[in-house]
This record gives sequence, structure tokens and C-alpha cells, in this order.
Amino acid sequence: MHTRTGTLTPERIRERFESAPTPHARPTRIGEGNKDDYDSLARLHYRAGAPATIAKILTARDETTDEITGVLVVSRPTLNGKWRQTAWPGRFDTGTKTQRAHAINAELRTISRVIIDPRYRGLGVAKSLVRTYIDAPLTPCTEAITAMGPICPFFERAGMTRIDIELMRRDARLLERLSQLAQSPCDLLTNSKLRKVLESKLRTWARQSAATRSIADGPIEPIARAAAARLIAPPIAYAHTAD
Repeated sequence: MHTRTGTLTPERIRERFESAPTPHARPTRIGEGNKDDYDSLARLHYRAGAPATIAKILTARDETTDEITGVLVVSRPTLNGKWRQTAWPGRFDTGTKTQRAHAINAELRTISRVIIDPRYRGLGVAKSLVRTYIDAPLTPCTEAITAMGPICPFFERAGMTRIDIELMRRDARLLERLSQLAQSPCDLLTNSKLRKVLESKLRTWARQSAATRSIADGPIEPIARAAAARLIAPPIAYAHTAD
């Protein structure tokens, strides 16, 4: 597969992140937070919009200034997740649909947001927030789904187990077509001719998920950006089971 010289792939971003100077550490205090704490940092998260549900919020604060340095949001899980069969074999994929739903709601919560003030990134605040939560979770099982795992692996560093998620069929088909054209997902961002060639496939791709259906009939550029983001940094799952 062709990769444009200088493209900021996840590997190159991670290299830059890991080679950057380490910021000066500051004492951090982590405790119960609230919606106002989340709202104060929400604009900094790469996902647009708030989580559908909020079950718990943890807040990290600079002990010297009492400023909020980070927040972690815990939500109720979605009912579907292929990664759960790998993380917890037989726990959430047996019985009737109603029984599975009851088990998921009773035994599983999702870390839906971890947001760090840019001035405090690289200091271990994200890792500390995740570790604090999984040390005293609301439920026996905890999961997280993120596209930033390869770049900022704080879930693993906090003690969660990484589970690679199989590409959705729509993503695999689009990636295969790009490969046939000797192009990379990054080229969708810069190559208008490529977007024109793939317009029909991009619109079909957008219609095949509720997350992108609303943009499927609009300008092609936002669809191409969404597809590129999905293919460049596919989601990764993380799981943890309390002792």
C-alpha cells in the first residue's frame, strides 16, 4: 500500500509523542467529579458530543493550584460488542437476548471519556485516572473503546488488557479498494480525484453505520474525512476484570 511521504500515520504520531520532552511532574489529587468538571474539558476530546449516559465521573486536580487537570467518565455499555467474546468468554454471549442484556447492565460499565488538559499531558494523569477507577469499579467488568490506543496507550499502562477489534465489513471493503488503487486512507484527505473516483463507495460506506448515516448524502469531503479517520486509527478495545 502506498503511503505519502510525511503523512502523520499513528506510528509517526506516536514516535513524536514518545520523543517529546517530558513535562515537569506536578502532584495530582483524584476524587469524585461531576458534570461541570466534564463540561470544562469536553471540548478537548476528539469525539464530538457527550456520552449517551454518565454513571460516574472522576476528576484529577493539580494539588498546588486546585485546577482540573483531567476527567474520566464512566457510562452504561452498549448491548453489542464483538470484543466481549474475547475478553469474557461465555459471560455476555450466552442465554436469551434479554438475559444477555441483564448481564451486561448488571456487570459491565464502559470508560467512555478520558480527557486531559493539554498542559498536563504526558504526566501520567490519564493512567492514574483509569487505575483509580478500575481499583474500585462500579461493576466487576470494565471496558473502553478508543481510536487513540496505539498513540496514547494509557489504558494498557493502567492495567487493562488490549483487544484488537476486527474491522467492520464496510471498513474492510473500502480499505481493500484503496489498496487496489495503490492509495492509503490518508490520500482521502488530500486527493480530490480519488474522492471523486470513490464517491459512490464512500457514500455507501457512510450509509452502513448510524454514526455516519446523517452525512451520507451531503458533501463528499466530510465523508472522506470520517472514512480516513476510521481507517487510519481503527478502534481498539480494552478490558479489565476486578479481582
